Amino acid sequence: MYFEDVDLGRRMALAGWRNIFVPDAVVVHIGGASTEKVADVMVRAHHRSAYTYIAKTHPGLLWAPVRIAVKLGLRVRAGSIIRKAHRAE
Repeated sequence: MYFEDVDLGRRMALAGWRNIFVPDAVVVHIGGASTEKVADVMVRAHHRSAYTYIAKTHPGLLWAPVRIAVKLGLRVRAGSIIRKAHRAE
């Protein structure tokens, strides 16, 4: 969840397709309705998804230090976001 578009773009590029940046394109996301009441769960799921994508695209022992740093950084960031949201309530 949350990194499907990034993964699709990567896989399309690997298959020989071109990703094209269109700066005038506009996407309107009317969202959050399904997750606004469970923001903690959403934040954790988003950060877990980010790590899963990084781990999938950077496997092996050579990338292990990067994966560890990313995992720790995402954990700290998620905790910070959740704590800040609870203080604002």
